Amino acid sequence: MRPKFSQLTPAEQQNFGSGVGPDWIPKWAREVATAWLCFFFASASWRHHDFGYDVGGDRWDRRRCDDKFPIAMRRDALSLPALQFWAIPLALMIAYSTYFPIRKFGDCGSFKHRDAYATLDEIQSLLEEPSRNQ
Repeated sequence: MRPKFSQLTPAEQQNFGSGVGPDWIPKWAREVATAWLCFFFASASWRHHDFGYDVGGDRWDRRRCDDKFPIAMRRDALSLPALQFWAIPLALMIAYSTYFPIRKFGDCGSFKHRDAYATLDEIQSLLEEPSRNQ
């Protein structure tokens, strides 16, 4: 059975993944991008997307992960507070423009192609890897 992001504790969810961008981008750049995008996307979880990539599977599993990501970003963009109404068009543009690079380059070492899904224990062990967030 495929593990779900909701099976992680809130603390594990908050610490999952390496931020916005692939692991080959320097950590400082991912931190800057993640902090900047948090302004627009409160809960559209790149962490959830990273979780799906680590659970792995076949090309259809990857497609589902990728397709859910801009939908979650759009939901966040459309729920921005009224004082940030000006940011909605920019947030929507970011949401949809990130989809294409993710689809194109997500197979470049990020998505874990597997015959069987990673177990929840295997996924939780990734949180303990010190090199994961460098």
